[in-house]
Amino acid sequence: MTASESRSFRTLPFSGLAIASVLLGTTALQSAQAQQVADMMLSPITVTATKTAHSADEVPANVTVIDSSDIESRGASKMEDIFRGMPGVEMQGGPRRTGQDINIRGFGGQRVVTTLDGARQNFDAGHKGRFFLDPELLRQVEVVRGSNSALHGSGAIGGVVSMETKDASDFLDSGETVGFRTKYGYSSVQRENYYSAGAFGRIQDKVDLVANFSFRDSGTLQQGGGRELDYSAADMHDTFFKATIRPDEFNKLSASLIKFNEDTQAPTNLDAVPTATSNPVVNRYTTMTTWAGTYAYANPDVPLINPTIRAYNNQLDVREDRVIPATPARLDESSLTTWGFDAYNTSRFVMGSVNHAVTVGTDYFNDDQLGLRNGGVRSTFPSAGGEVTGYYLQDEITLLPGLTVSPAVRYDTYKRESSAIPDFEESAVSPKIGATWQALNWLGFYGSYGKAFRAPSMTEAFVAGQHFFGNNFVSNPNLRPEKTLTTEGGVRLKFDNVAMAGDKLRLNTTYFHTKADDLIELIVGATTSTYTNINDATIQGVESELMYDTNRAFTSIGLSRIRGENNNTNRPVDSIPADKVMATIGGKLPEYGLRFGYKAELVAEQNRVSGTNNAAGVEATVVRTNGYTVHGVFMTWFPMQDWLDGFRVDAGVENMFDKTYRRHLSNLYEEGRDYRISVSYTKGF
Repeated sequence: MTASESRSFRTLPFSGLAIASVLLGTTALQSAQAQQVADMMLSPITVTATKTAHSADEVPANVTVIDSSDIESRGASKMEDIFRGMPGVEMQGGPRRTGQDINIRGFGGQRVVTTLDGARQNFDAGHKGRFFLDPELLRQVEVVRGSNSALHGSGAIGGVVSMETKDASDFLDSGETVGFRTKYGYSSVQRENYYSAGAFGRIQDKVDLVANFSFRDSGTLQQGGGRELDYSAADMHDTFFKATIRPDEFNKLSASLIKFNEDTQAPTNLDAVPTATSNPVVNRYTTMTTWAGTYAYANPDVPLINPTIRAYNNQLDVREDRVIPATPARLDESSLTTWGFDAYNTSRFVMGSVNHAVTVGTDYFNDDQLGLRNGGVRSTFPSAGGEVTGYYLQDEITLLPGLTVSPAVRYDTYKRESSAIPDFEESAVSPKIGATWQALNWLGFYGSYGKAFRAPSMTEAFVAGQHFFGNNFVSNPNLRPEKTLTTEGGVRLKFDNVAMAGDKLRLNTTYFHTKADDLIELIVGATTSTYTNINDATIQGVESELMYDTNRAFTSIGLSRIRGENNNTNRPVDSIPADKVMATIGGKLPEYGLRFGYKAELVAEQNRVSGTNNAAGVEATVVRTNGYTVHGVFMTWFPMQDWLDGFRVDAGVENMFDKTYRRHLSNLYEEGRDYRISVSYTKGF
């Protein structure tokens, strides 16, 4: 498929599934377009779940893959727009863009491994979020739920989020060698103007180059009901370069550079209202620079040698200069440098009648953290270092047609070091076994059983200094790693030509049970605060997605229900998101290049928090959340006229009834009614 056809026929979002496409072109191409649509409605490809390329419905995990057209049609200006509506996935940290973090199945923060072009995003500072990039740069986002330490190491106890950037092949047709793309977008809820301009080229089908610059100018955010969120305006810009070299059909080398900058005036805790003492307003300047390179070799005639090598360096700097009160003067500087690599090889061979795909690999990353206050030591973000080295093995064994068993095991060593506190070093073993069985053409099963771990972060181990007035942090270098044991099983149904020719029905339902030990929590006492291994918990739940699609209409429903209990206190786990249902219904007019629809997010009351039933009636730190329903409409249009070829228009209304609501795990009310529109133009020569 050519790049322009891909832009026209790319599947669009549907409760986290790629399930609908728009037909474009001349009458002579209608039959080809119909075939393109059918092809694009197949399950998307994931490489994160097993480190080998598979259709998402062929892996023993619950995986959601979002492509670039999905991202564009949502008018995504922040990562929350991408993850919204996924069963088992929730955003936390409030509506301010760079304060947001992801929660998967009740695990958030560094309990979810997040990568950008393979580069780990390990930043861990209170209330400052983990996503620092423009979603417009992404060609694909994969979300793998559940324990995944066997392949991805420390932190993958809630899941893995893997983000990949675009390259020139996403824009250029066959035979084109150069082109450009420009885009303008507007969001009313923050009076945000978005500008993006890029150029791309190809040299003799061997070298692809792409460069892009984008800028967002955001005003004060409007919350539901018309209230304004003070200190929420921001200016952001991203610079992006990527080169892909293919010296022959088997070798591929790519390198990318992403630089993100944000300039804003905001409270230190982005998910709270400012106060003069505990949450002062600061001038914040954030810079993230990510370098990443990948080499891959794949020759079907040499099945034993299929290596992939990734290397990266990620530098994040946050500078906060106190504004209110201006005295005493305070300048806080936080920086984290992460560098590392991941190298593995997959060998495919047959022993007897059994097919094997054996992946052997090693990875390593090093974190160097620095915290300063007025140029001196800042113990609340301690200067420290850490590293993790892992070795892993996986064998995908095809025992029978349609039946694959995938055992895996990993060994990790990690250490943390600080100048003021004794160093510590530990190791962990993470086994896992998964299986998929396509019992019938329309019926498939999958399941897994595995252990995962998360090493204590440098902040958790070494933090010291004042927490708040009258209360000081006490460091705890004896922290043990968090550990989970997860059992998961699911069923996948797929039917074609159910009610009419060409329609498709898909259902994916997953049940999981996680036993978590030695969870690290911040224990706040009368005068001291300490990170401690205190909680053992059980978390279990159901995630389900249903999709039905025809040539003219589509609908989908996604839902999740998760429960968690602290086994030490017999009280609920505070980090569990509320029950939710995401529903979408829409239509397609291929002869006009038009797709449109309505969506609703229905979220139940979340009153299962640990402090709700205290005898003294004291509310927990995480407070109860009222239920809410948020409605929206959307439209994507590819103009049919020849002179408008290359244009794309995306428009919609989020929270169309201006609902005032707060997400569980966030302290602030979310965005109000938001009118969004974007117009892009892509041209190749």
